[in-house]
Amino acid sequence: MGTTLHMPQQIAPFLKALSVTAAFAVLLAVLNLSACATFKPGSLDQLTIRDRAVTLEKDGLRVSTAVLSRTEAKQLFGANLHKRGVQPVWLEIENKTDKPFWLMLHGIDPNYFSAHEVAYMNHIAFSGKANKEMDNFFADMGINPGIKPGDTQSGFAFSNETIGTKEVRVKLFSNKDVRDFTFFISIPGYESAWDKTDLQHVFAESELIRVETEQELFDALMALPCCTQRERGNTAGAPINVALIGVIASLKALIRAGWDETEFLTDLSTLFGAAYLYGRSPDIQFEKTRRRISSTTQLRLWLSPIRYKGKAVAVGSIMRDIDPKVDEAAIYLLEDLGAAGTVERFGFVGGVGKVSKDNPRKSLGNTPYWTKGNRIVLLITETPTALNDVTVFDWDWSEKRVLSTNPTSDHAAGQEH
Repeated sequence: MGTTLHMPQQIAPFLKALSVTAAFAVLLAVLNLSACATFKPGSLDQLTIRDRAVTLEKDGLRVSTAVLSRTEAKQLFGANLHKRGVQPVWLEIENKTDKPFWLMLHGIDPNYFSAHEVAYMNHIAFSGKANKEMDNFFADMGINPGIKPGDTQSGFAFSNETIGTKEVRVKLFSNKDVRDFTFFISIPGYESAWDKTDLQHVFAESELIRVETEQELFDALMALPCCTQRERGNTAGAPINVALIGVIASLKALIRAGWDETEFLTDLSTLFGAAYLYGRSPDIQFEKTRRRISSTTQLRLWLSPIRYKGKAVAVGSIMRDIDPKVDEAAIYLLEDLGAAGTVERFGFVGGVGKVSKDNPRKSLGNTPYWTKGNRIVLLITETPTALNDVTVFDWDWSEKRVLSTNPTSDHAAGQEH
């Protein structure tokens, strides 16, 4: 039988008072620590953003811009802006015209933050003095959007964080006049496809397949490998189901449509699913993630030896991590880039061949997939193109059910599943 301990009545009030005293002491300690908290921003002169800024000038307006890395942002603003998803964009705008212009921050990011919002998100609890200093500093760092004739304004716009390469659209408004400047800026500390200056020179001149007609392009695309493979061996992986004509234009199109460049991770799942083509890991890798559910569309691209009318052709695989029907992802890419006004022409050629739902194949990451077997071909343009101006390659639209004539795997050409 257990023993019940009874607290003497004279001790209970003492312990209760002790608990209140301890809690009060803890609160005082927190308040004292907060009171001692200080805001320690850096100086713009400590950074090298002016040295690496990209500048465009036309019709009396000069615009320079650079994007801060996470480290630079923390050093300058004395707060971890990355934790809040904020990315500062530095701008300098010189107005040599005879009329005033207004910088439309919405053009840089439709969901941009004001300087006071960013300061508020980083306030220190119970530290009024430090928070006031923070408010003033962020306000001083924010750019003045009004640029008078003969005036120069510089400062920061606060955008949502982008990984890899960031598209910065600077839109300047005046009376019956709008000027647009578009930049593609590599984020410091991140190796992106944009920085790979040798991207279009991975093949020797003698290895290039130069085609001029659509039929020659069709034949060259039909002869592509069917699938990705491992670094060593010829185990077939994900289907090569997409071809993008115009590599630089394609990079810009994907970034403009909200795709994020992804780093090549080295965790076990990635290692076991590592994909190779032409003996290389992907040259370019993008993904697009839905915000409300955990679903990612993954695009891996390799520069191919094909040159269509002088334009480099990138080929690769597009899949969704929770959708084994890979054709859905390919059509999504067409619609997404088409809606962004970056598709000039498109069509389909034969690819891996039909793979049925009842007998699916697996990628190198052990993800099952099935497909009608085609690969989608997109001619990308940097000239904004409305959907009703998009044309179709003059190819046979009948569904191709044959494998490519140069598969990377030991699947027999012409085999259906």
